[in-house]
Amino acid sequence: MLGAIAGGEIDPVYCLHGAERFLIDRCLAALRGAVLGPSGGHGLNHDVFELKETGLGAALTAAQTLPMFAKRRLVVGRGIDLLKSEDLEGLPAYVDDPNPSTCLVFTGDKIDGRLRPFQALRKAGFLHEFPRLRDRELPTWITREAAARKIAIDADGAQALAEAGGPDLGRLSQALEQLALYVGAGGRIRRADVEELVAETRERGVFELTKAIGEGNVPRALSLLGNMLANREPPLRIQFMLVRQLRQIWRAKELAAAGAPRQEIAGAVGIAPFFLDDVLVPARRMSEVALERSFRRLYQSDRSLKSSKIDPELHIARLVRQLAEDASARKS
Repeated sequence: MLGAIAGGEIDPVYCLHGAERFLIDRCLAALRGAVLGPSGGHGLNHDVFELKETGLGAALTAAQTLPMFAKRRLVVGRGIDLLKSEDLEGLPAYVDDPNPSTCLVFTGDKIDGRLRPFQALRKAGFLHEFPRLRDRELPTWITREAAARKIAIDADGAQALAEAGGPDLGRLSQALEQLALYVGAGGRIRRADVEELVAETRERGVFELTKAIGEGNVPRALSLLGNMLANREPPLRIQFMLVRQLRQIWRAKELAAAGAPRQEIAGAVGIAPFFLDDVLVPARRMSEVALERSFRRLYQSDRSLKSSKIDPELHIARLVRQLAEDASARKS
């Protein structure tokens, strides 16, 4: 779509929706530049509406208005997914006969594709979804982004950056920009470059979270969780990483009790020796009974997260608090 926009192929209507806000914002920025020009055009030809407050009618009225001293006008309606079905009644008629001198853009997170207005948008080719990329898709996206910046990146480097940045494409893009400056124009990014520049990884985040939980430090655990959620780490993924971390702790506990050397323990649990203490310290502190209890809580939480209507972020916060409070009670 970005290629078409850059080439001047601009549709009269766009509905950009999905969980990947970075890609939606990038598409919107491309439309803004193509419609209004690099300088942003004349302010009279750019309208932005919060649809939950103004309703759809205000955006449609603006879209019907001819541009002033320009060829086109841009009208943006944010939060179309927040409108009820009856509030969208005027949309199909506009989609059937849009103003050719206006580019009308709607944005939202999760729409109901069963509703007639969204079906009309889809039929006209105006509905564009931007779902969150899966972990396995991130290295490919990183490689394309690197090529767009006229640099190369090794497969190992792309994988390392995906692991470090996680699913937040904005964060990945920023890290890639720093790496591009580091290797220079036409350079190649390698895993060592990523490890040197991108110090804070997702693994470190969950190491720190597990450490705070093991220490029974409820405020610290909730603060770290808040940072992970702010970086758009999905609650289900945080829970998955906690389960994996607890398995590593349990395995390390067994090996340490058997007298295995540090290097062997690190290899068995699958982490770098440098980070081994992040596993061994809670392994020494937590009893098998405590680990079993934590696993039960995580199992119950997994079932609830996938079936309950409770907000996932609230759910994972309650889980982390319970795990840390259990550890605190054991310490007392």
